[in-house]
Amino acid sequence: MSKTKKITLIAIFIALSFVGSLIKIPSPIGDVGFDSTAGFTAALYLGYIPGAIVTSLGYLVITMSAGFPLGILTLPVALEMFFVAIAYRFFFRINKIAGIAIATILNGIVSPLIVLPVGGYGLYFALIPSLTLASALNLILSAIIFEILSRKKISSQR
Repeated sequence: MSKTKKITLIAIFIALSFVGSLIKIPSPIGDVGFDSTAGFTAALYLGYIPGAIVTSLGYLVITMSAGFPLGILTLPVALEMFFVAIAYRFFFRINKIAGIAIATILNGIVSPLIVLPVGGYGLYFALIPSLTLASALNLILSAIIFEILSRKKISSQR
């Protein structure tokens, strides 16, 4: 894949992150959207670093449009998203179910630990159910989209 095509796809996936953020899952602490689906799909389809870039920049674009609700935690959360995308691709390549499960745990249970200094255990435990559900749904959807893209790629090369 050429550099131009890869950069174009990265930009498209970042834009799709914003579109995905408009699809909401109700939760007690604000709505959770499908903003990560595009980044996780990009991690599988484009590779570790491009996917991690899409996931973290997609998060930054969405949080910026919402007025940076996490304030000082915005950049650390974007960095967490970067590494979750890398872990997702790594484990997905070994075993698809394990990749989805491990990334769900990382994104839904481990990553929210970052709110402890600011919001304490109350905020942490309030975030876990909706964030874990949203993570699982984003990851499952990304796996489905990746499988469809992979089949299209193979069939178009025949």
